[in-house]
Parts: sequence; C-alpha cells; structure tokens
Amino acid sequence: MEQRRPFRRRPRRTHLVMTDINSVGVIVPAHNEESLLPGCLAALRVAVRFASLPVRVVVVLDDCTDTTGDVCQRFGVESFRIAAHNVGEARGAGARRLLRNESRPEAVWLASTDADTRVPPTWLRDQVDLAQSGADVVLGVVRLGDDDAAPSLLRAFEFEYQKQLADNGSHSHIHGANLGVRASVYLRAGGFPPVPNHEDRRLIQQLHRLRGVTIETCQNVGVQTSSRIEGRCDHGFAATLGRFTTSLERPSSPPRAGRDPQLAR
Repeated sequence: MEQRRPFRRRPRRTHLVMTDINSVGVIVPAHNEESLLPGCLAALRVAVRFASLPVRVVVVLDDCTDTTGDVCQRFGVESFRIAAHNVGEARGAGARRLLRNESRPEAVWLASTDADTRVPPTWLRDQVDLAQSGADVVLGVVRLGDDDAAPSLLRAFEFEYQKQLADNGSHSHIHGANLGVRASVYLRAGGFPPVPNHEDRRLIQQLHRLRGVTIETCQNVGVQTSSRIEGRCDHGFAATLGRFTTSLERPSSPPRAGRDPQLAR
C-alpha cells in the first residue's frame, strides 16, 4: 500500500505583511444531487451566518438531469449549468465564476465542499481564522455522517482513516469536500485541473511546488459526508467505501493492512 507522511506545517510567514481576507466564496459541484443537496445547503446557510465576512455560495450544476437546480432556487443559492460531467472542471468553473472581475484575489478565500457533505456551523469561520493567522491553504478531514451506515463499515473506515492522523493535530488527507485556499495562491497554482478524478490532490500537488505557500492540515476542521458507495465519479470517496463494503462481505478475506491511498482523497 502507498505510504504517506502527514504534511508538515510550514513556518508562519511572520516577516511578511499578510492581506486580510474580506470575502469568502464557496464552491459546490453537483451532478444529480436532488436528494442530498438540501442537507448541504442547509448546513452552509448556518455556516454563512457564523462567518463574520460576506459569503457567496455557488453550486455548479454539472450535467444534471434531475431537480438539483430547483433545490438551489428554493434555497436562494446561486447556480449555473455546465455539461462536463467532470468534477475537476466543475470545481474550476465554480472558482472562475466566483473570481470573475475580482481585482483583489489575495483578499478572497475559496472554500470547496461537496453536495453530499454537511459542514459544521464554524466551518467557514475556522478556515478564515487560520487564513488570517497565515495559512494559504487549509485541508480538513471528513467523517461519515449517515445514521444508516453499517457499523462494520464505520469501524473499517475509522481504522484506516486514523492511520493518517498525526498526534500533533495534522494529517495527510486531501478532500475536495473540505478544502480552502486563498484565491491569489489558487490562481498561481493554476486552479483545479479539469480531470474527472483526484482534482483536489492534483491542486495540492501544484500548490506544493510554489514557493512561500503555507499549507495547514487541521483535524479540528471536519465535515460529515455520506456513506454512499455509488458516487458521482469513478475513483472518488464513494468508490473507496464501496471497496470496503465488498471486502466486509467476504468473510474469508482478512482485514486489509496498511493505508488505502484513496482515503486521502
């Protein structure tokens, strides 16, 4: 199995003058998410209230054939349609919409989540606090939040997931469902690549190549995501849970050792 070391927290850039964040943009890609998007938007509505800054939420309706767009209208949330069926393209399109005509991207914080994910009330506030303290990127963690998730799946997930959590509060997970980045740094890195899978990991790889970028990995910034095993992309988080489920259904198969690299997605 692929072994990953937790990202190291880079030294604070106390010698530089940091630009304060004065607004936040939230990107939510969605492909046929009429059943789960209401929970996502309801949670975001609360998080927006807890934020001390102006927040703009954008849902990218990617090749939707259901009533996901109607959900956005009911919640009064901005949305627009694309026909890519590509999560990397969808996240990137959302960022471009949020940053269009933006003259000071260094003062904008971009937060990314998923339509099947529920963020806590302090999600945006916590990210902005870290940004105001010097972080250019914030990587959080995920937890399974479904009441109907099988206990055996929850145990298997937690067992594997905790292997990439460090005692100092950092971790080595990367999730598009729980990621934030200063817009100017995002643009320097080239943005989310238009790939159908692992666009979040590719973005972080691009950010690591930049000089002077502070990446914070924080276990205290967590979100709840669904335990569905049929997701919206072929090699995403749901596919990983599907492999766990298949393994658990085979009594003769011993528990998997090591780390599943897909859990870092």
